[in-house]
Amino acid sequence: SFKLEELVTISSFLNSFVFKMIWDGIVENARGETLELFHSVHGWLMVLYERDCRRRFAPEDHWLRKDLKPSVLFQELDKDKKRAQLLLQYIPHVIPHKNRVLLFRNMVTKEKEKLGLVETSSASPHVTHITIRRSRMLEDGYEQLRQLSQNAMKGVIRVKFVNDLGVDEAGIDQDGVFKEFLEEIIKKVFDPALNLFKTTSGDERLYPSPTSYIHENYLQLFEFVGKMLGKAVYEGIVVDVPFASFFLSQLLGHHHSVFYSSVDELPSLDSEFYKNLTSIK
Repeated sequence: SFKLEELVTISSFLNSFVFKMIWDGIVENARGETLELFHSVHGWLMVLYERDCRRRFAPEDHWLRKDLKPSVLFQELDKDKKRAQLLLQYIPHVIPHKNRVLLFRNMVTKEKEKLGLVETSSASPHVTHITIRRSRMLEDGYEQLRQLSQNAMKGVIRVKFVNDLGVDEAGIDQDGVFKEFLEEIIKKVFDPALNLFKTTSGDERLYPSPTSYIHENYLQLFEFVGKMLGKAVYEGIVVDVPFASFFLSQLLGHHHSVFYSSVDELPSLDSEFYKNLTSIK
């Protein structure tokens, strides 16, 4: 096995090597096929990067490319340069998180303009109006939003809260109401009492409940949860949803990699079981 300082050196080399392959345009052969060499070195790089994410061995800012200026990257993406797109696809970790957030917000703004979702002097975007009873917020939200088209979900959604008698609540800013509605919906769907999600022992991270099927429409509910999280991200609304890392790995498709090890993910589900398992000789 390698010493920690050796892992730092190896990971630094692989990080630079993969970056250079992408930036210098030597990821594919003349037929447009991804080179086997790139697959191999990128795979090993991500094994080390993910290990560092689980248990840090590298120094601060080890993975960042300080010679990659944000302005240059933004310009490359504006021009639809393939190398900039490949960089985001394969090694987004070389870009500081704050710059990735700015980049994403910029992409969202441009898409909204393209889809006509932004108020202009000559046109107003389509608005979806929904009426929500506070006592049945999840049920009403699910029924009224689950069938929305993709563009409608990305657009403006106005929420009107009413009481059980159907009387409107007054005096609340419309945009503020939607933010409140979204935050409350997310809080409800991730409540372990609903049994759509469970929490891990110890650090209480969220993952889908193995018995979520007790809900007749549990698959549709999961889809609805995904749409609500997507809407929050799209609108820049910060929500506190601490997913377990093994679940995030599944969402990101890491389990398809030949380097994936479910044993490495086990501590994020049950650290005590992992310790007992690894202590067996």
